[in-house]
Formats: sequence, C-alpha cells, structure tokens
Amino acid sequence: MRRALVLVISLVVFAVVNHVADAARTDGLWPVKKTVTITNRLPSKALLRVHCRSKNDDLGIRYLRYDESFHFKFRTDIFFRTLFYCSFEWPGSGRKHWYDIYNDWLDHCKHCKFVVKNYGVCKYNNRTYLYDKCFSWQNEIRH
Repeated sequence: MRRALVLVISLVVFAVVNHVADAARTDGLWPVKKTVTITNRLPSKALLRVHCRSKNDDLGIRYLRYDESFHFKFRTDIFFRTLFYCSFEWPGSGRKHWYDIYNDWLDHCKHCKFVVKNYGVCKYNNRTYLYDKCFSWQNEIRH
C-alpha cells in the first residue's frame, strides 16, 4: 500500500515538474499572453453561436456569421492548468457541441487559430499553413 502511494505521489510530482519545465522551455517562467481565434466555416454558412468559458472566466455568447471571427486573450498560469472550453450551436445542428479550445497541457501555441466545421474544429498548422489538424466534437456538454 505504501509503495503504491509513493508511486502515485512520484508520478504527480513528475507530471507537475515536467509541465513547469515545458512551460519554461516554450514560454519562460512568467505567465505568457495567449490568443485564441475562432472562425465560422460551417459549410451551410449558418449563424454560429459560440460560448467560451474557463473555470474563472465566462467570455459570454458570441454570434458569428460565415467567415467571421472572434478572439480572446489570456495569460497562462505555470502552476495551475489553464483550460478554456466552448460550446457551439447553429440552426439544424440538433444540439450543442463543445470542444476544449485551449488546454495548456496540450496546446503550446501563442496564437491558436481554429475554424468551426459541422463535424468539429480544425486547428491551424504552422508547418503546413493550413487548418489541417481536425478534431471531432467532444461528447459531453459542460455547464
């Protein structure tokens, strides 16, 4: 039992140290300003309702016409996880969809750009200069 506890604590410490080291490598030790841009590219050209939030911030509801964008800026925290998630709705979609639009444990971009499609979101790839990193909607709706 004690060995298992020591192993779990070691893994947690390793994960935190690795996260801080990664942040120091890519951003320095100070919180870095990040920008997320979301663009409506629904094939139906429908009006897109977007609602983005984090644990501490509610960015409000935005309505985007086809090819219209909005962006938000924030600073990451090197000791605590920064996570923003958004819900997406449009006429004919049948339900709310959501996606973790920024997760600092996974995303290391300073300006993260996304386009919204009917099947999910596609992230801009700085290597190919295309929105070719596409992800399906996540299953549960967060409240």
